[in-house]
Amino acid sequence: FDGTVEIISIAREAGERTKIAVKSNDPNIDPVGTCVGPRGSRVQNVVNELGGENIDIVQYEEDPSDYIANALNPAEVIAVQFEDEDDERKAFVIV
Repeated sequence: FDGTVEIISIAREAGERTKIAVKSNDPNIDPVGTCVGPRGSRVQNVVNELGGENIDIVQYEEDPSDYIANALNPAEVIAVQFEDEDDERKAFVIV
């Protein structure tokens, strides 16, 4: 309510999975834990409204490699390599 935790982006495949990237403006606040709630209580309300759709809440990072690793958790990301072509940037992830 006070802007301490921000939703940075949301990606969704309806009926399948939603990924929500969050960050905290207070270093003492865990943005993922705050959104999930005690024993998943906050996120479970949203899951129920979406008919059981999987929801992943990931911590946003300014560094693209760290952000990608967070988004792919629990997979262990060994490396992220980037390739720039024209107006596109591709990421290759080694797990």
